[in-house]
Amino acid sequence: MARLVGKSDGFTIVEVAVTLVVIGIFMAVILSMQAQVSQISVMNAQYNKASLLAYNNMRRYANDSAPSWFKCTDPPPIFRAPGSRYKVEESVGNIDGLPGTVKQEVYASAPYGCKSGTVSLGMPVKVESIVEYGLPSSGVGSGKKVVHATYVAF
Repeated sequence: MARLVGKSDGFTIVEVAVTLVVIGIFMAVILSMQAQVSQISVMNAQYNKASLLAYNNMRRYANDSAPSWFKCTDPPPIFRAPGSRYKVEESVGNIDGLPGTVKQEVYASAPYGCKSGTVSLGMPVKVESIVEYGLPSSGVGSGKKVVHATYVAF
């Protein structure tokens, strides 16, 4: 027993090698998790920017003023094609902070029809804002879409 105590001056090569392998595995897992967290953070920031852009586009038309921009020319709902809507605004370009080409669209529709003229008091108008970013045609990303919509009555 005294002989074993006298020989234990340090670690063996095998113990050191096993320890280094275990530490290496832990470091690889931690770095992989860090990369995933960073990627998720960037994607969240892009989504938030696109969402704010879509919301601001929607609020530009859905505000307290009368919708002079809306032309209610759709036929009554029974004669109208499903999903028909009036394009209010469209733009395509690059936005700082969003990948690839960004397409912004604002649509308006009168889901319950119009009484007469350009606007009918009390009839709801649906305002829908769509922002698509990272479009595949731009070669960046697989395309993400954010939609904000609201009903306004005038």
